[in-house]
Amino acid sequence: MPEHPFWERTYADNDVSTFSKGPTVDIDEFYPFFPQNASVLDVGCGEGRNSVFMAGLGHQVDAFDISAAGVEKAVRIACSLSLSVNFFCCDLGEFIFEKKYDIILSHGVLHLPPKQVRDRFIAKMQKHTKPGGYNVIGVFTDRLPATPDNAPFTHSLFAVGELPLKYKDWEIVRHQEGTFTDTHPGGIHHEHAYERIIARRQ
Repeated sequence: MPEHPFWERTYADNDVSTFSKGPTVDIDEFYPFFPQNASVLDVGCGEGRNSVFMAGLGHQVDAFDISAAGVEKAVRIACSLSLSVNFFCCDLGEFIFEKKYDIILSHGVLHLPPKQVRDRFIAKMQKHTKPGGYNVIGVFTDRLPATPDNAPFTHSLFAVGELPLKYKDWEIVRHQEGTFTDTHPGGIHHEHAYERIIARRQ
């Protein structure tokens, strides 16, 4: 079993993007509908693809990741664009909310920790979202097994439909579920099953 996930290696390489450049597809499509000058939290920000994009739109962004290499790279990217983002290193299970946010983002992260940890964190996300605010979440589901290089670090694939069910008391603005294929640096090919939602607190 590998000691570290593949993304740690590519986070440390300034010449590659571990994942696609630019924001995730749901952010890219929906950002015109977000409130202006919003307070944003990006959970598991990685190299900062969404954090940097949101800061570029004028939002006030806090962003964290468990990976020090990812955070360091995100800081460099933001600085190169003269953007201000409050990046810091933190384990999702140890994060303490100190304020409420207009928008909380989490992509490709919540299926990694144990189920009890991620369910508790989702409840805290919801509690610390302002009325009328958004949670924008993308997770991997058990429609397909975790890929071999991800499996050692993936502890709680979501059941299909589990994510939107957790937001049954919110307005589900967008919902997508299915599979996709992608390729990461080094010729790593993946097929993932995913579910994404954009949910608005009533």
